[in-house]
Amino acid sequence: MKKTTLLLVFVSAFFSTQAQTTKEEIFSDIKTTGGVYYAYPTPSHKQTPVPSGYESFYISHYGRHGSRWLINDKDFSGVMAVLQKAADNNALTEQGKSALERLKKIWIQAEGHNGDLTELGALQHRQISQRMFKNNPKVFEKNAVVTAKSTVVPRCILSMANFTNELVANNPKLQISMESSDKYMKYLNHHTKESIDFRAADNFWQEEKRKFRAENMKSDRFIRNLFNNDEYIYKNINPERVIEAFYWIASDMQNLETDISFYDLFTKDELFNIYQAVNYQTYVNDGPSPLSKGLVKNNSIPLVKNMLDEAEDYIKNNKNGASLRFGHDGNITPLLALLNIEGMNKEEINPGEVYKVWNTFQAAPMAANLQLIFYKNKKNDILVKFLHNENEVHIPVQTDSFPYYKWTEVKPYLENIIGHH
Repeated sequence: MKKTTLLLVFVSAFFSTQAQTTKEEIFSDIKTTGGVYYAYPTPSHKQTPVPSGYESFYISHYGRHGSRWLINDKDFSGVMAVLQKAADNNALTEQGKSALERLKKIWIQAEGHNGDLTELGALQHRQISQRMFKNNPKVFEKNAVVTAKSTVVPRCILSMANFTNELVANNPKLQISMESSDKYMKYLNHHTKESIDFRAADNFWQEEKRKFRAENMKSDRFIRNLFNNDEYIYKNINPERVIEAFYWIASDMQNLETDISFYDLFTKDELFNIYQAVNYQTYVNDGPSPLSKGLVKNNSIPLVKNMLDEAEDYIKNNKNGASLRFGHDGNITPLLALLNIEGMNKEEINPGEVYKVWNTFQAAPMAANLQLIFYKNKKNDILVKFLHNENEVHIPVQTDSFPYYKWTEVKPYLENIIGHH
């Protein structure tokens, strides 16, 4: 028991020494303020060579769908109607007129595309798939067995199709099965009644969220930059709704093949403040916030059980291949927290401090993914490596050869996580 306690002390010390995110870092790539709309960042770190005598044979994966359009047509048309009405009443500034023109241009493409995968979203999955194949040729050689399952949402199904098509293009002999079915929703997209109640609008934490939102949605400068008439603003405009609508639209442009941008309408501080409000909400709704007392993280328990079962199947039956799963940010975020993936389980109560320890754009950008890569040697010793968004990450298990962990130690760690519930 002593050894474990010491290990946990060491691990938490390791995690707490990780650099905090600063406002300057976020400003260095303003697109990160998009949070869940941050387009997938291509990984730049080199992979650590595999220990001598080991080869990869199996991959267990969970991926968020790729870049998508805004969820609802009204996200565009609502704010467009507000600006159009102001234009008809000569209440727009030059900047306001320019914003309306850009909205009209983007609307031609956007109309009807509610929550759909974009071309960039499809490309992200093809590229992740290509890198997975290239880095793990033994996993996908000959007639290896690949199962792919997605939630029943079209953007996830299409993400899965792009991912698997790329694998087949690299090796036509692969035995691939693809399914999207309600049958698998109970682990691909599981939410307990308790976790749904916790997120409800009348819950105890919502009042603090509203206060924090109000502090961060300061919109006077933004609104006066678009509308030229204070009386008109007072009678016709809901400032908070307008600035938030433009925030989502501005954030989503990075997910399209377009050079239209709305970032010039904002100051960096305005974007940062809105991001803080939105990031805090995601942290509590889907992340490791202590407010949920583990309710949200525990939504991932059926998923971890599935990952354990499928890994055992491949190991016992001496199979090569992969289990691919496709879902949403609200599924991968709690999974990362539950498994205590490096940096993804930090707790912070103060809303204004959350961005320093946990960020949506790091946890769950578009096409976010977690990969467990399994390796074995001639003696059938098994190692496993964890990749979050294709970067090697730590978990709180002792290892002498990071990023490689012994499966004999990782398996009980995972069983322990789900066994407590």
